[in-house]
Amino acid sequence: MSPVEKREPAPDPTGPSTIQKVVKTVFLVSVWICLGLYLEITGPTLKDLKLRANLDYEDVSRAVSGRSIGFFIGAALGGFLVDKLDPYCDLMVALCLDLGATATIIAPYSQNISLMWFLFVMQGTFEGIINIAGQKLVLEIWQEKAASPLFLLHFGFGVGSFIVPQIANPFLAVPKPTAAPNSTNITTAVPVITTEVTEYLRGSKIEWAYLIVALITIGVSLVFYFYQFCGKWSRNRQANRLKQDTDDQPTFREIIDPATCANGKRLFGVQVFGLLFLFFFIATGGERVYGKFIRSFAIDHAKLDGDEASLLNSSFWISFAIGRFAGFVAAKWISIRIILLIEGTGALVSAILLNIFGDDSSTMLWILTQPMAFFIAPCFPSGVGWADFHIHLSGLGITFLLLGGALGGVCFMWVIGHVYESNGPLSFFYVIQAYGILLCALVFILHFSTWGKGHRFKDQVKEVVEVVDIKAVKLNFDEKSDKEKNNKQCN
Repeated sequence: MSPVEKREPAPDPTGPSTIQKVVKTVFLVSVWICLGLYLEITGPTLKDLKLRANLDYEDVSRAVSGRSIGFFIGAALGGFLVDKLDPYCDLMVALCLDLGATATIIAPYSQNISLMWFLFVMQGTFEGIINIAGQKLVLEIWQEKAASPLFLLHFGFGVGSFIVPQIANPFLAVPKPTAAPNSTNITTAVPVITTEVTEYLRGSKIEWAYLIVALITIGVSLVFYFYQFCGKWSRNRQANRLKQDTDDQPTFREIIDPATCANGKRLFGVQVFGLLFLFFFIATGGERVYGKFIRSFAIDHAKLDGDEASLLNSSFWISFAIGRFAGFVAAKWISIRIILLIEGTGALVSAILLNIFGDDSSTMLWILTQPMAFFIAPCFPSGVGWADFHIHLSGLGITFLLLGGALGGVCFMWVIGHVYESNGPLSFFYVIQAYGILLCALVFILHFSTWGKGHRFKDQVKEVVEVVDIKAVKLNFDEKSDKEKNNKQCN
């Protein structure tokens, strides 16, 4: 049976109503809000984690990069689990939310970099599993209408990310820099040497912020335990889907072959997947750097106080969420190829302006942070959309893209931690400038490397027409044979 002739599962007449679909989608968006809360709380609390564990920026950024390593593991593991245990996607989401919340509660108490790194690896692992299981649930609920709900999931992450700095802010340490001279002997003409002693108007109590975020996450998980054990339609429907079309399941070789996703064009499939891996590597890495370090940079270089720096952090994530929603709206009228060009160019221009004007002016830092967030926000979902425009994205294909993003998060966080500690806060702008150049260059490479090659839906339409023509010819032949047979019987 050819791919275009593959029989789709029959609609389930006992399935959920539209209201039930919307309600469950709202709860799934709330899952991504929780991911934004417990994964991005490390941004506003980065200085406090450094203080409490007596680490430098390089150490704490490497610990935080554990999330990306965990996401690498979770993406690979999640694809396998979802394929093998499809009826239990709701349970996977619930358990991973609870386990991620547990790691979040413990994180601020860790005084050892290895333990801190391990906890963030756990967070990332559960994030990877949730990412795949949650999107699979949306695909099964909405079928061919799943594009908009999938985009809203990523919008939820932005919502959680801009809320969490305000949750954390009341519990952050408030420093009061003072200069205390060392003992010196003026009569001997020895120069006066001073050391900076930091006093605190308010000590760090970030364990309460981490606890609040964890409790919210656990509360959302209860809903998915209900869906797993009480939502009979969802569980039974998924179980029934596993029994359909068992004879048409692809072999392992077909699953891992890029030609399977590219209508038999193996070299084209390798080219697209290779470029997309680099794209997600860069896009995710740069996003992690800006989200994690903007508050620390605002305090260390722009000399903002803690409250104002937290507001700047929140404003970044507000613009980030708006950018993802704007991408969802724009995709209805603008080609995904053009949207990617706009995003890459916008990120590059924003990075250049930040380096020119954001260095000496806190006002310009505030202003230019917003377009940077706006343009980089939709890069992740737009990359998925661009991939789907050119090839058929299998579950393993999606996992491959997520792995690229995870590796990018690790490498970029290690780089920023090292240069920030060694060369000072201004190196944050230099890393962002490099990110903007690489992102924009790769977007144009993606665009022109597939110039004139059309899209996969065009090929699918052609194949459908060919199949219909073959069936029509076969039907005419059968009708002609029947008529000849009848004529012979009459004679």
